[in-house]
Amino acid sequence: MSIPRFKLTDDSIVKRLRWVMIAAMLFSMYNTLAGQPARFWLNPEQAIRGDGLRLHNSVNHTFEFFLSRGWQLYALSCLIYMALAFVVVSILPRKAALVAGLSVIFGHYYGSCNWLAVRWHLGFDGVGLYALLLSAAIAWVVSPIPNQTGDEILRRLRWVMFGVMLFDPILTLIGQPGSYWAHPETVHEANGFWRWFMVRGWSDFVLMHLLYDLGAFWLASTLPRRYAVVIIFAFTFGHFDGASNWLFYEWRLGIETPVIYGIVLSSIIVFLSFRRSKEPNSMTENSPASTAAARTVCC
Repeated sequence: MSIPRFKLTDDSIVKRLRWVMIAAMLFSMYNTLAGQPARFWLNPEQAIRGDGLRLHNSVNHTFEFFLSRGWQLYALSCLIYMALAFVVVSILPRKAALVAGLSVIFGHYYGSCNWLAVRWHLGFDGVGLYALLLSAAIAWVVSPIPNQTGDEILRRLRWVMFGVMLFDPILTLIGQPGSYWAHPETVHEANGFWRWFMVRGWSDFVLMHLLYDLGAFWLASTLPRRYAVVIIFAFTFGHFDGASNWLFYEWRLGIETPVIYGIVLSSIIVFLSFRRSKEPNSMTENSPASTAAARTVCC
């Protein structure tokens, strides 16, 4: 019985995406260890989570088996986890590899955002800056972007960004207390910028958010391709975090919910990036020309 052989990917985008994924995972691990209180190093049972609660807190419990047994075991488990993720992304078919890599990035982005906003008190500025850095890295992953195919893909991905940006304020309005609709001053919103509009009434908030969303859409439509990629992913990451905060912090649906949300987003992004064109003269995924171009097309 022959042993199956796995061929490592030779796709340039997948290769670069692997390193962005590893960087996001390392940053998450660093934040987890650096964010621990001094008592953790003497007693690992005193570890805290990214949301600032004790490791074994019954509210939104996350089972951190390795962290509760010391930083050495935690670091070792993370390194094994990274190695396995690297290998899996390297041997999967291209689309599956891109979905897996992006999903891991979304998940660890959210994990790091919890530390940045809660433990390091950087608030939404820290979250936004991290989204911008990750988006710049993804722009490097997908560069150079070919003219015709790249434009078509960016036009599709603008709508993903727009949908994510709309989903966040929808959850914000759903999460308001019953008193808000008659008394806007009872608003429940941590972001000071959006709170200013919500205090003036839900209609002002909705109008401003629509203008803001349309402004981002316009930027993604008019900027040069590489900057458009940065804009699309920066706003997508930022509002993915905003919506996930309602799911994780407010409604206590568990860390699994943002993870699933990230997987769904990653799948949509990859699907739209490889959807066949309906134009008769455009390159299709199976044509020889598109095969060459696809190696430089946005994921």
